Amino acid sequence: MEQQNQIATILIVEDHPPTLIAVQQLVSTAFPACRMLAAESAEQALDLCANHSPRVVVMDIALPGMDGIEATRRITSLLPDTRVVMHSNQDLQIHREAAAAAGASAFVAKSRTFSEIVPAITGLI
Repeated sequence: MEQQNQIATILIVEDHPPTLIAVQQLVSTAFPACRMLAAESAEQALDLCANHSPRVVVMDIALPGMDGIEATRRITSLLPDTRVVMHSNQDLQIHREAAAAAGASAFVAKSRTFSEIVPAITGLI
């Protein structure tokens, strides 16, 4: 379990390796003092959340197995201090509403990752 008042942890949840690498590089460059974790499935993300209590989770919606909406619902229920930034290829109102209903604090379309992901995380760290 991560100790309180220590380095903030950011978890990136993404099943597409090139996207995962790009987001990790972008976020780790913007937040060099943060510890970075990565998961390729919602189930793996839930395990990492239980063990590391990340401050911020960047969550893809479309994941194998459990989707990112359900994972967000579970994470925000179990860890109310953890903030989720939903990250999706589909920039549709229905996804934005589902993400908000699940407890996501922000929504960033993948088409705007490079301009919006860092500001979204900055507001939550």
